[in-house]
Amino acid sequence: MYVDVIFLENLIINYIILYLTKRFSKSKVRNINLFFSSLLGASYVILIFFSLPNIIYSLPFKIIISILMIIITFGYKKLYEFIKIMSIFYLISFIVGGAAFALIYLANFDLKQIIIGALFISILLIYIGWGYISKKNLESNIIHVIQIDMNNIKKDIKAILDTGNTLHDPLSNYPVVIVEYNALKDLLPEGVKSLFDRGNINDIFEIPKVVDDDRWLKRFRLVPYNSIGTDSGMMVGFIPDNLIIDGNKKSFKNVIIGIYLKRLNATGDYEALIGSELLI
Repeated sequence: MYVDVIFLENLIINYIILYLTKRFSKSKVRNINLFFSSLLGASYVILIFFSLPNIIYSLPFKIIISILMIIITFGYKKLYEFIKIMSIFYLISFIVGGAAFALIYLANFDLKQIIIGALFISILLIYIGWGYISKKNLESNIIHVIQIDMNNIKKDIKAILDTGNTLHDPLSNYPVVIVEYNALKDLLPEGVKSLFDRGNINDIFEIPKVVDDDRWLKRFRLVPYNSIGTDSGMMVGFIPDNLIIDGNKKSFKNVIIGIYLKRLNATGDYEALIGSELLI
């Protein structure tokens, strides 16, 4: 194979790897930086055709070249950011190399087909894998498990952090956690469930007529709201015996569980909205 072909192929591969590194590190760099860095990497590869000291082909020297490529592309500001970018760069490089090795082992392709196939498979795997990791990381930051305890009945519910949820009970000033009715109905008295099952919001004023348990009557609250698909409304809520967030990390008694008749999320990923006040 001619030197110019090897040079061009490595230039393209390096550019794609650096471009993916740029995307997944969310760095803002110019494409011209990617080109010059790729040029350095491709130039190093063709040194194998020259008789140079062995140190040029050693692992430490290769690491130095990769560090220079990262500095040319992304610069150097903070050690943490630099290490993060280097890690992403090496991860993507290993995935591309692993895909190429797999194609060599499993199929009888020529070098060009292996390079194209490895890049295609790597990009596909990286996007799928990174999407999954990003989703899980996002979920770990904004998805929380709340446990509502009422009359010795406990219910675990997935809640999402909603920084826009600043709803408070105007009388007690307790924060309100908004929970789908279907997620917590097992905690409610039978009479109250029958009212909610009818789906008529006006029935909230019938609650005292169907509940004969003073403990429950003292817990119910009406919370005015204007941020959930309506300009003005009243939400039925109750004060639980306890609210636990993320398995005893935080526990609250001075909180109101607002009962929301509709679904909060079409996919069912969460069934409650929790304000940042309860997570600080």
